[in-house]
Amino acid sequence: MLRSIEADSFWCMSKLLDGIQDNYTFAQPGIQKKVKALEELVSRIDEQVHNHFRRYEVEYLQFAFRWMNNLLMRELPLRCTIRLWDTYQSEPEGFSHFHLYVCAAFLIKWRKEILDEEDFQVSGQESALNGCKTHFPGMCEALGLILSTTYRQ
Repeated sequence: MLRSIEADSFWCMSKLLDGIQDNYTFAQPGIQKKVKALEELVSRIDEQVHNHFRRYEVEYLQFAFRWMNNLLMRELPLRCTIRLWDTYQSEPEGFSHFHLYVCAAFLIKWRKEILDEEDFQVSGQESALNGCKTHFPGMCEALGLILSTTYRQ
């Protein structure tokens, strides 16, 4: 029984690291590529949000680096993170590919708030996009909707 659990744990960890290993090597090329890919994806699916970022000189790297580096763990309550990662595990390239679309879906979900924002600095320190108001009652239910519409973007 213990060997079975060990094998399953090893498989899960291998699957997690398989697609994101270059996120955590020197200069983090995986994260750099994913941030650029997010920028290109958002420019195609919601030009208005993309142009709003450009108008207010918001670089995707300012908020998306954290999203890619932490796989949204810091943006979501633990219960929602478990739900999200369960979905990532079930997708063929969940951590390496699907995560990019989830990040884009988050931007679309908070589109109105983003377009209403003119000052993306909070206390002069960090982007208002970090957090995206994700710690609210019903967030896990909202996450289910975000996940179900992710590839439709």
